[in-house]
Amino acid sequence: MAIKILIVLAGCWVLYVKIIKNQDLTEMWSSVKTSFSSIQNVLLMALAFILMPVNMAFETRKWQKSVLPVENVPFGKAYTAIFTGVTAGMMFPNRTGDFLGRIFILEKGNRIKAAMLTFVGNIAQMLVTVSFGCIAWIFFKQEDNYWYILIISLIIIVLGYLIYFNIHILRHLQRLIPKKWRPRAEKYMEIFSSYSKHDLVVILLLALAKYMVYSFQFVLLIWAFDVPLNYFEAMIPIMLTYLLMTVIPFITITEIAVRGAVCIGVFEIWLTMQGISSSFTMMVFFASTMLWLYNLAIPAIIGLFFIRKLKFMRSSYES
Repeated sequence: MAIKILIVLAGCWVLYVKIIKNQDLTEMWSSVKTSFSSIQNVLLMALAFILMPVNMAFETRKWQKSVLPVENVPFGKAYTAIFTGVTAGMMFPNRTGDFLGRIFILEKGNRIKAAMLTFVGNIAQMLVTVSFGCIAWIFFKQEDNYWYILIISLIIIVLGYLIYFNIHILRHLQRLIPKKWRPRAEKYMEIFSSYSKHDLVVILLLALAKYMVYSFQFVLLIWAFDVPLNYFEAMIPIMLTYLLMTVIPFITITEIAVRGAVCIGVFEIWLTMQGISSSFTMMVFFASTMLWLYNLAIPAIIGLFFIRKLKFMRSSYES
């Protein structure tokens, strides 16, 4: 926890130095107002917002497919579960508690097994994020360490896919559990053998679709704030930012500070490499903040209205 607090404080300090101390706030605010006064830019912001439910829909299908071995959840019910998951996730580090807002929507399925299967969907999403992040890392190459970065990236990606497509090996983790609890743990760990290769491919493709949607939202918002990058040029730092946000521990409710600091650091380097003024990093920060509002803050608020539908208690014992 101390490390996470230090990271948050460091993020706040970066934002202070970059936004307050070293920027002309009047000029920066004028640029922001200009973005909101342009019909084209407002339409870009609106399109990014419209993609929020699409992003949530892909997450819904991914979760439906992930928990299918324990229960076939109707799309509508699963969709509301994703919103309650976002709400619950806001209270845990790195949004790791999102499964708590999902599994209580289940009518019959074993919730412990469902939580474990939710983890499989999260692995798929992380695998996509890490894969694209490693590709972006290569584009940030320096001539003297290009091959080193390339080899490390390939090793990470290959190992990630080997583990994912052999997800059943996770059941062997039961050997790390004390013997007196091992028989019960074995009953749950066997759930990882429920997927076929086809199932894993489908879950991975849904994770990829979700990644492309929320990445495109970020690109749209970057364009809305007049940052002079084309799609490819914008995606490279975006992919690296997502990678860093995956590996950096943070307290979810303070994510906006950590995400902002990471965005500023990554985009400042990238814009300089492209011969573009680093002053545009402030516009990227505003785009990142708006994306956070679209995909996390607003869904978390919506999820509050669905919390009452969760069934925390059951009359029958869960086997």
